[in-house]
Amino acid sequence: MTRRAFAPGDLICRAGEPGDTLFVIVDGLARVSSADGDVVARLRRSDVIGEMSLVSGEPRSATVVAAVPTTVLELGREDFARLIADHPSILSNLNRILSRRLAETTARVNEPRSRGEAVVLLVGEAGARVVPQVVEATEAASAARVTTLDARAAPEPALAALDDLLARHGTVLVPAALGQELLRPVLEAADRTVALLTDEELPRLVALLDPGERAEVIALAESPGATPEGTAATPVLRAFELEPSAALSARDAGWLGRHLSRTKLGLALGAGGAKGYAHIGALQVLEGAGYVVDAVAGSSIGAVVGAWLGLGMTAGEVEATMRHAFRPDVVADTFKLSFGGQSTGLQTMTEVFKETTGEKTFDELVIPLVVMTVGLDSRAPEPIMSGPLWEALLAATALAGLFPPYERDGARLVDGLALVPVPTDAVIDAGADVTVSVDIIGGELLPAWPGEEPAPAKEKGARARMLDTILEVMDLAQLDSSRRHAARADVPLSPRFGPSTWRDFQLADLFLEAGRQVAEEHLPALAALAKPQLSRLPA
Repeated sequence: MTRRAFAPGDLICRAGEPGDTLFVIVDGLARVSSADGDVVARLRRSDVIGEMSLVSGEPRSATVVAAVPTTVLELGREDFARLIADHPSILSNLNRILSRRLAETTARVNEPRSRGEAVVLLVGEAGARVVPQVVEATEAASAARVTTLDARAAPEPALAALDDLLARHGTVLVPAALGQELLRPVLEAADRTVALLTDEELPRLVALLDPGERAEVIALAESPGATPEGTAATPVLRAFELEPSAALSARDAGWLGRHLSRTKLGLALGAGGAKGYAHIGALQVLEGAGYVVDAVAGSSIGAVVGAWLGLGMTAGEVEATMRHAFRPDVVADTFKLSFGGQSTGLQTMTEVFKETTGEKTFDELVIPLVVMTVGLDSRAPEPIMSGPLWEALLAATALAGLFPPYERDGARLVDGLALVPVPTDAVIDAGADVTVSVDIIGGELLPAWPGEEPAPAKEKGARARMLDTILEVMDLAQLDSSRRHAARADVPLSPRFGPSTWRDFQLADLFLEAGRQVAEEHLPALAALAKPQLSRLPA
């Protein structure tokens, strides 16, 4: 192989050219661009360029440019052919590489990254003061190793050490100063750029970015009431007001640490009526372990629990609200059917949702919420993320056989159970990095609750009301769908229930314990992805 060196901006290969050589990167960084010029990948040490063209004989499919000083080893077609003749196993190895790349582009790969992520912390004067606090919060959140490589004083040595650190750490934080020397190569070497800037500093960031380049902006307000404005290239993800000490609040630092380490926690809470108490049991365990929820999505009763959580209630407050909202008189009214076959309790539920949400809107939530519904006209999921919460909850609980479809903006909306019993994808779209789902339909059914004897056969069929049969049929119809949607989460929870139905609110304590038990069993799996934080953050 022939050693070659490229300066920043040098062309390594161009799309459409004959693919008569391959390159192995020894050190440095290269950008892979699509036909329209967008950067689609970054290649680092040990990555290979051009192997597909060398094998297939087709022209090169992408343009690759050195982003920083880069050294490669080049192998020509004739030398490659001789190598294959002497060592046929190399061709088999290369085929495996190509097969893996194909799989990675056609399916989501759930295996952990073999190499860490480089995140530039681009700071101005205010941002520089909170860097130590942000680093501490990131280390507290990440289950993988985190290290810091400060590129402000000596960017070139920092870039030289980056690849070695990425091989041993899940996240490498690279503080860089707005306006410093050699800033461009630092940005090029990173996988992400997160800017901690004041509103006055944002225009300098916009001028710095190349066309098509993006940065994640955390706007820092040094005085109360400042309203930062972003651009298409620099949308403001969050705006944090600095405390009088020029520090971030513990809450804001914690969120930023989870964002940088990709450990923001999202909950997907499924449909299932009274069994929704299991959601609260799971919440109690997560809260007790020190986890912070960053986003929540819910279908049916999961949306109701999610709304209360989103308003900032603790797990204990959610339980108290649930018990008050679904007290015996409300439950009796809700499940009382008229001669027309529908519940007579629509007005009751409207009042309950207005009371328990304080008639607040999505804009007033502490935690982002997605309320999952289904449109009868669109025949597709219709997530709700704006407007009054009580209206969204009426739509989310418009269960066939009980309540009529809820009409909103000309659409007829019903319970999300119909298509999305557990909205895992929705909470991922809401920004969650690590997801926990609670499936209260698809879990194991026990012949009896723990500590109880199985009911005699004649008692099992004692309930013959049509509504109970309808609810059982709905469970069966959505059993497979509920399991599939829940399984998309990183940590899927399926509580185990004894004999019960959706309307058995009198079994609240048993449902709660089932949720607590399954969450306790899965805490180690969650801890492998994200650390609990409440006991780790500075006051």
